[in-house]
Amino acid sequence: MEYLVAIGLTLLLSLAIIKVSTRKSMEGLGKIKYSQSTIFENTRHFMPKNLEEETKIISQAMQHVERHMIKVIIVDDKAYWVKDNIFYTAETDRGSIIHETVQPVDTTNMSKQDVDKMLTILDNLGKGKNRDDSSSTGN
Repeated sequence: MEYLVAIGLTLLLSLAIIKVSTRKSMEGLGKIKYSQSTIFENTRHFMPKNLEEETKIISQAMQHVERHMIKVIIVDDKAYWVKDNIFYTAETDRGSIIHETVQPVDTTNMSKQDVDKMLTILDNLGKGKNRDDSSSTGN
């Protein structure tokens, strides 16, 4: 008789546990969300970290341009450029450089305004190292 009571109580407790667990699983199925932020939060740990970084591919044409072309700025009929870490200047005639007047810039005898002007020109020569900076608008 004792065994029947123990078996009965065990059976009732097992059925109660099964019923409660199936009810909890059904409630969990009803709360599935399909919003973009919820899906992202659930899957962000499985995604690669550096997805946004674009791999920089340097073509042979870009390598050629970097080796053989020099950026020149013309201000007040004078051309300025940097080659082999030396800052050069030359006179211009209607946009063409007069090669006989090419000389390195000597900043030792310049006034403060001229040095500031040279530094501004030098800063602008360093800008525009993107691959699209030297291209046309396409029009």
